[in-house]
Amino acid sequence: MKIRKAGVVALAGLTAAALLGVSVPATAASTTVTIWLDQGSKDAIGGALLAWDAKDPTVSVNMVVKAFGDLKKLSIQAIPRGTGPDIIAGAHDWTGGLVAAGVIAPVSLGALGAKFSETAKSGFSMYGKLYGVPGWTENTALIYNKTKAAKPVTTGAAFAAAIAAGKVGMHIDVAGGGTDPYHMAAFSSSFGIDQYVRSNGTWTTTIGFTGTPLKNYVNWLDTKAKSIVFAGWDGNANNFQNPASPVAYMISGPWGAGTVVNDTHKVGDLTPAKLTQAQVGVAVIPSIGGKTVHQFSGVRGYWESVKVPGTSKAVAVGKVLAALAGKDVQLASFTSQAKTPANSDAVAKITDPWIKGFGQAGVNAYPMPAFAFQGGTWDAIGKAETAVLKGGAALGGKTALQYFEDSIATQQDVIDGQ
Repeated sequence: MKIRKAGVVALAGLTAAALLGVSVPATAASTTVTIWLDQGSKDAIGGALLAWDAKDPTVSVNMVVKAFGDLKKLSIQAIPRGTGPDIIAGAHDWTGGLVAAGVIAPVSLGALGAKFSETAKSGFSMYGKLYGVPGWTENTALIYNKTKAAKPVTTGAAFAAAIAAGKVGMHIDVAGGGTDPYHMAAFSSSFGIDQYVRSNGTWTTTIGFTGTPLKNYVNWLDTKAKSIVFAGWDGNANNFQNPASPVAYMISGPWGAGTVVNDTHKVGDLTPAKLTQAQVGVAVIPSIGGKTVHQFSGVRGYWESVKVPGTSKAVAVGKVLAALAGKDVQLASFTSQAKTPANSDAVAKITDPWIKGFGQAGVNAYPMPAFAFQGGTWDAIGKAETAVLKGGAALGGKTALQYFEDSIATQQDVIDGQ
């Protein structure tokens, strides 16, 4: 699917014909394009997509809702049999598994490519090829309770002091389950390390936890990070909402900011009141380690089935993908579900302080890796971070650095066994 510049009747400045470089008869019959998506995605963009569809008699969009946890697996099973969707909607880190399964085709955004950041596109890129259209982005930021901290900390030193004073919480149950490398990347990256080395704007499979930066990060985990108030989801939200708790900050995404405004979180006999949106601020994460923070981001988006290119459906599917990439549908993800659109023209229309806060905080965020083996390497890092934070018997007689270095060997085994 190629999207090129065009000079007449356009969606996001494109003609239907430009999508594949072929002409489309004015009286073309309607072609049904089937999209598999979860309910959240349908709620975010479904109305706007159907509104676009109503204006184009040559395309009929058929949205089929699947459970988010099943959607990837079902697509991999159905597409080879010819019974799957023409377009899959999902999370960018599915890309590696979908490519490995041979069920999606490369795409070209053409002129629309300039509307998306290189980091957003890199989330859908594998081995030098772009496989998906970014839809909306999510990343972590420093979230703060304005009733406890009128302004956010803005320097590494001030952030370190807040951690030492027990003012920073994380919804990670270290005692009961383990850390979360996704959220902890806000700290690890600040020491100059990422899970993998990046090259030309994409992830390589070379592990990034090495050398002096690794030693510095592990030392911080072992000595300073233990002052973070780690708790499960309800416990952390309770601490953040509770006026009697010192916890005024947390590293989280829109999901974390939303939960303290939309829900109460009972712990024991205490159920603190929900906060208002005006009481919750979103700011840039200061660097604990002194280097640029490259926290992870997640990108939702859309892939084209490998069964589409070269068929009679190709032009219609291309038109729908162009609509999904365009300003109007992307802006709808904000107006209906408060998502941050990936399309820069859509973002420019938004004045919401939370969206702007997450956008500013995520300028240097990297889409989390999408390799098919990612789950195994996540697990190894999470176990290592947990053991270092627990210390003592959790390290099995090893030093914190030795334990973490063993986890790196485990990660390499996972990569080598792909």
